[in-house]
Amino acid sequence: MNYSGGTRAFHVLIMGGGVGGSCLAQGLCKLGVSVSLYERDLSVQSRHQGYRIHINSDGSHALHHCLPEHLYKLLLATSFLDQPGKLVIFDQHLNEIHSMLLPVTHGEDASRIGMAVNRLTLREILLAGMECHVEFGKAFERFEQLQDGRIRAHFSDGTSAVGDVLVGADGTNSAVRKLVAPDAEITPVGRRIYGKTPITQVTRSWLPEAFLESWPLVNGTDGVRLMAGAFLKGQPFDKATAKVGPSLHLSDAPDYLMWTLSPSTGLSLTDDEFRNTDSKTLHAIAQQTIEDWHPALKRLVAEADVAATFPVMLRSSEPVDMRGPTNVTLLGDAIHTMSPGRGEGANTALRDAELLCQKLVDVAERGTPLRQAKAEYEKEMMRYGFDAVSNSLSRPFMGQAKLIAQKATQST
Repeated sequence: MNYSGGTRAFHVLIMGGGVGGSCLAQGLCKLGVSVSLYERDLSVQSRHQGYRIHINSDGSHALHHCLPEHLYKLLLATSFLDQPGKLVIFDQHLNEIHSMLLPVTHGEDASRIGMAVNRLTLREILLAGMECHVEFGKAFERFEQLQDGRIRAHFSDGTSAVGDVLVGADGTNSAVRKLVAPDAEITPVGRRIYGKTPITQVTRSWLPEAFLESWPLVNGTDGVRLMAGAFLKGQPFDKATAKVGPSLHLSDAPDYLMWTLSPSTGLSLTDDEFRNTDSKTLHAIAQQTIEDWHPALKRLVAEADVAATFPVMLRSSEPVDMRGPTNVTLLGDAIHTMSPGRGEGANTALRDAELLCQKLVDVAERGTPLRQAKAEYEKEMMRYGFDAVSNSLSRPFMGQAKLIAQKATQST
């Protein structure tokens, strides 16, 4: 289809209301392009999707481009602006093995900053003001091409929607990808237990400073590793919304330390069993896994919010040849899901959203053929997207941390 900007408004259908899909929807609305977003969950709070997210320079630039100014200011006000990152590596007895500064890529652009955000807060901000454009409880099933060049999306509840282009932003298990890239392969690359421990004045009295100010990595034995990252909000949410959006409401998020634990390689659970393990059992597994670790580390896990503990199966996409219809494309984890080893998944999805937004605006407002815009987007997205997938698997500082830990063990 070569959309030529006729009398009919150009309309975009987005399947998936995660970080990338919501950012794209905001960007299109901001620039005057008609859009509808469909999310299979019943609400923004329906399921655990992680806690703290590190937003790097690419992610912050995309958010600055796509969000209305007041929402971007709200995001900054409720986030923790990162200083140059530092990785601190410990052994299981909290002996510091090594530390290193992580690369800083902010550059001269004031919108390219690093920040730590609460995932739920980010999603609430991304969906703010979008009530007329978003429908929850809409599970995408299939699409059909119409004679006039448009596309119809069908949902599991029997309803449908018509647009000029369909964007699959529906995550790692993307139903859209299964239709347009059925040969795409996703490889399991590990397991993680995710946990969240509240940070209080009492917590601060015994928690090592590095756990609040740096990226701590604890290397245990048998492949067990714990990584953590603090979320310390910039200011109380009610004060932040009062300044930039009095009508907005953000769910409260007390300060916390997010941690991920890679359980022992000897954990006798199948993938399905691990995936379906309840929070209480997972928390018990985490405690048992580190029972011979330093008391502060054991306390960190013991005082976690048990109900907020959940399992994650890590997966990684293989490069795929995008040869789908000219009015269907993919974004974020739907095309390039990756290990969280470098924290690039959400940032790459945001980068996708910014790029695709620009290309779709070219179609709607400047008459660029949709075929051309889609090809340009996918060529660039596939390049940096699968570079990020490769980087997430190599995890250079993780590999260095493992080597350092091995040498330290050998020397003792």
